[in-house]
Amino acid sequence: MADPGKICTLQIDGKPVSVPEGTTILEAGRKLGIEIPTLCHHPALEPYGVCRVCIVEIKRGKRVLVVTACNFPIEEDGLEVSTNSERIQKDRRVVIELLLARCFSSPVIRDLAARFGVFDTDLEKTDGEECILCGLCVNVCRDLIGQAAIGFESRGADRKTATPFGTPSEECIGCGACVYVCPTGCIKMEDLPEERMIDRWMSLMPSLKCRSCGTAFAPFRQLELLKNRQPLVKSYWETCPQCRAKGLGEALLGQRVAKKEAYAG
Repeated sequence: MADPGKICTLQIDGKPVSVPEGTTILEAGRKLGIEIPTLCHHPALEPYGVCRVCIVEIKRGKRVLVVTACNFPIEEDGLEVSTNSERIQKDRRVVIELLLARCFSSPVIRDLAARFGVFDTDLEKTDGEECILCGLCVNVCRDLIGQAAIGFESRGADRKTATPFGTPSEECIGCGACVYVCPTGCIKMEDLPEERMIDRWMSLMPSLKCRSCGTAFAPFRQLELLKNRQPLVKSYWETCPQCRAKGLGEALLGQRVAKKEAYAG
């Protein structure tokens, strides 16, 4: 188990840096301002290196290894890390070309590929696919929201993210966490006049309307779950964020006016 009180010193692209034991290479690189590209990493979730875009070389004595920077913990002094060696550039382009073949229609993947000089591929392309199977949507739903409304289905070329049995999940609360963490934007969410829709999971959730402005602002299922976890005042759950902010601002302004009048009197 890492000891956060222990400090490890290493070099990344020739630049020295000292970090607490257990810090990942990705985090250490960012401390130095060194960009290590990644698609499947999110600071709120445990990293697991599935996209392979963040590969780097590490040198331990004479031994050189290729590892994923997002989930490789620094546990010793003297590591030498190279994020952009000739070998890493070549291997990273191979990984990116595979992603491009799977998600050629994704603007995010095509932009990333172009940054590394990959503009096309001779590999068989998949039409209309934008999911890179990073698993962020699955992990955020299971680990942070606690619902596990989605998961992985099938294996190999048929692997995909889906709801159980391919039908709308009763566990989905329509919170949209999966939408926010998706690196390619392939999960779409839309707030309709009466409902919230998340197209990839076929979710259509009735929404509560704000008692102040009448705008539908959150699904009933999401609000019920939040009520159980955060026992706030009832009015908080009945108004949309914009009206809550407006009401708070008006209350603070009213307090200032009252204090000013009391002082003047």
